[in-house]
Amino acid sequence: MRHATVQFGKNTIIKTADPELMRVEVEKTRRAFEIGRASGLFRVPEVLDYDEAGGVATFELVQGLRTFVSSINRNAPFAERVGMALAVVHRELSLPPSMVFPLPEHFNVAGTEVFFHRDFNGKNVCLQAGSGSIVILDWQMTWHHGGKATYGSRFFDLIWFMDYLIWAPKYSHLFHDPVVPVAKTFLSAYFSEAAIPYDPKAFETYAREFFERDLPQRKGHVTSPHRYLLFRASQSIKERFLEYLSGLEGPARPEK
Repeated sequence: MRHATVQFGKNTIIKTADPELMRVEVEKTRRAFEIGRASGLFRVPEVLDYDEAGGVATFELVQGLRTFVSSINRNAPFAERVGMALAVVHRELSLPPSMVFPLPEHFNVAGTEVFFHRDFNGKNVCLQAGSGSIVILDWQMTWHHGGKATYGSRFFDLIWFMDYLIWAPKYSHLFHDPVVPVAKTFLSAYFSEAAIPYDPKAFETYAREFFERDLPQRKGHVTSPHRYLLFRASQSIKERFLEYLSGLEGPARPEK
């Protein structure tokens, strides 16, 4: 399977990928577009054109976006809406049987399965300047975990979002932890909107096992004193996040 290539136009993004994967991404994007429009909680770029045989899709280029991770301190107040948006995706999104590809077993938890975003991270969750709209991009599974799965534990999207914030630190993170405040708002809003039975211990266990699997890759990027400092900052932030999870009860709305 070939990795995707992307070309930017004035008002469009043209993405070329393996036709099998692009077929799923286009279908998911179209369905998510309608879910976002109906809920009013988020926006998804529209699919403008699609060549199924060639695996080429043309998407709307939404202007004026800043990624969540680029300004995490400023974006923290929007974390409630991000959590609610993801809960709606997990509740409303469905795909035909031919597009059901399960997560690897070690990432799954029986009884928590949904159709998920698959690469719900701080770069694909954006805020649009002016309107303040949440815009969710790139509905293909992350290549870090196989690039194909469409169905599995809701915990995967939740932890992947937090994992990205933890491991994309700035020097200011050596003195200030912006991740746990975001987690408190994001997770509380998610579980409240999802209105599902919630097992805090199962979620904490999932997070710890996920981070253990992810750690060797993160250590492999420590190639300089600069990267080592940021790695240590991320390690500290990760531990504070896990401490928060160990005491998390829910669901409940975040305090105003």
